[in-house]
Amino acid sequence: MKMLLGLIIFLSSIALCSVLHLASNVFIPLVIAWFILQMLRPVIKIGKTLRLNAWLNVILVFSILTCIGLVGFKFIAAQVVEFANVYNLFSEKLIEWFSNLMQALSVPSEAVRDFNWMGILKDNAKNISSLIIALSSKFVMTFVFLMFMLIEAPYLDEKIEKAFGKNAKRVKKILFTISEQVSQYLSTLALISFATGVCAWLVLMIFDVKLAAGWGVLTFLLNFIPTVGSIIATIPPVVMSIIQFSPGLFKPFLVLLSLTAIQITIGNIITPKVVGDRLGVSPVVILLSLLLWGMIWGIPGALLSTPIISIIKIICENIPALQSIAVLIGSGESVRKIPETNPEKKLKVEKVVNNVKNKITATARKVRK
Repeated sequence: MKMLLGLIIFLSSIALCSVLHLASNVFIPLVIAWFILQMLRPVIKIGKTLRLNAWLNVILVFSILTCIGLVGFKFIAAQVVEFANVYNLFSEKLIEWFSNLMQALSVPSEAVRDFNWMGILKDNAKNISSLIIALSSKFVMTFVFLMFMLIEAPYLDEKIEKAFGKNAKRVKKILFTISEQVSQYLSTLALISFATGVCAWLVLMIFDVKLAAGWGVLTFLLNFIPTVGSIIATIPPVVMSIIQFSPGLFKPFLVLLSLTAIQITIGNIITPKVVGDRLGVSPVVILLSLLLWGMIWGIPGALLSTPIISIIKIICENIPALQSIAVLIGSGESVRKIPETNPEKKLKVEKVVNNVKNKITATARKVRK
């Protein structure tokens, strides 16, 4: 029966992962909207203290998101202009490198000359436009989900009490714990990512690498992906330094060394340890969750992998039959903090407590008489 139950759980897990992958266009905006809601909890608390109704709270939240979006759009537009200027500055060098590479690979010059660059650009433009349309539709769905979540938030406690009855307190406790830990994770990781991005930006400014601000923001965003993101974020600025300072390789080597040192200390040592301890999840389990959710949902799944495994751990902790799973995926800190109790001392304490209880009940009976 245990083997049969294990097989059923395994097949059910595969089926669930397949459903989540096939319906990713629906589930990804829903999950992202919920995480945005957790990040905006301080704003929602301000709205409650000001006694704003649901629609005014929605307007407040979307006004803040709109301001953030406008600042981000302005920054991206400035970076695009700067990238165009940098490309015009180093385009001849890139073309020369490309021709040298083709000669090294023994590719005939006629093939390079007859290469249909415009056709490739048109195809890529079509792919980019379709990608932008898909991302826009997901953003719209995310904001729609977020709006309805904000509207329904004041009635959540009443709905839980009517739906679960006697178990309502337990369900509320689980939801509150999930919200608190996810909020703590996002705030901690945002601070770590901000520190990593600022350090990378300062290093690139010191070495006078082009597009330093853009590479710093890219480092900040990719650092939300544990381990892998910090490695990917190092590649573009190093390539930019090679293009900028070639044929010399001393400065690019220093840039690579500095960025690698930052990513190793902050991204690969501090982040898994601090975030793992904050959530009570093992760093190994965090990496496995990164691989699994990256396969199911791609980059959004990699970004959401750590909060999702934290939610799974919290749910397992509050269900007696699944508490062993919560212990296995935990970091072990809670197990170390439990002191070893001496059985003889435990019996003595129990005897003292029982004697006190008996004296209290005897005194109460005398008072009644």
